[in-house]
Amino acid sequence: MNDYLAPDWQPLLAAQGLDDFDALWHLEADWFEPPNQRRGGWSGVVRLSLDDGGQARGLFLKRQENHTRKTWRHPIAREPTFRAEARNLRLLEKHGIPAPRLVYYAERRTPAGWRVILATAELEGFIPLDQWLAAPEGDARTRHRLTTAIARLLRRFHALGQAHNALHAKHIFVDPQGGRACLIDLEKMRPRLTRRQAMLRDLDSLNRHSFHSSRSDRLRFLLAYLDKSRVDDQVRALWRRLAAMAERKQRRKNRAS
Repeated sequence: MNDYLAPDWQPLLAAQGLDDFDALWHLEADWFEPPNQRRGGWSGVVRLSLDDGGQARGLFLKRQENHTRKTWRHPIAREPTFRAEARNLRLLEKHGIPAPRLVYYAERRTPAGWRVILATAELEGFIPLDQWLAAPEGDARTRHRLTTAIARLLRRFHALGQAHNALHAKHIFVDPQGGRACLIDLEKMRPRLTRRQAMLRDLDSLNRHSFHSSRSDRLRFLLAYLDKSRVDDQVRALWRRLAAMAERKQRRKNRAS
């Protein structure tokens, strides 16, 4: 994948001396999250606050070395895990699906393996959905707006035939003030054969991992996702399907333990 630098960020990064691979790779900064060690490689994130004419602009800088995965295109040589995330971020931006803005991407082959950098603009005003759900219940109007925003976001996303494939509440960010939602952590995002497959894969995961959602919020979500004003046979069928999927996986989990 070719190097990418968002044109509107280029002047700011150049002014900071951070508009090339080596400068970003060797930048010293405290880890935002502890580096993830895996199969002889590592991957870590730092947060930068850059002064843009007196206004701070947040940037999340991800760096990884020899952190790869197998794909059908690269079953033996493997590919950097960030490559898929960068590709997916560009795809969602093209289709207007809310997600972090890709600012920079580049990869290099070294004797130690792949070195890869991926930088995204900070999502200002957003918090993780699981954090919002776990907080003391806010006003009903805000909950309704966000539930509807998430449902509509996922309906548009699945219309592309794509599945997130790890859709937990922590992978959806919400803006309680603006009533907005967006998707994050897109490295596992993949196309599915049909929109329905994508829908069931993600809604099952979200249903099982959104423990703080009430029954009424889940129903409101399905109504918004299916673009319905009232419960009908299609809503009931999807509700039953998701409940059956969750029950089946819980039985498997219980047997395994």
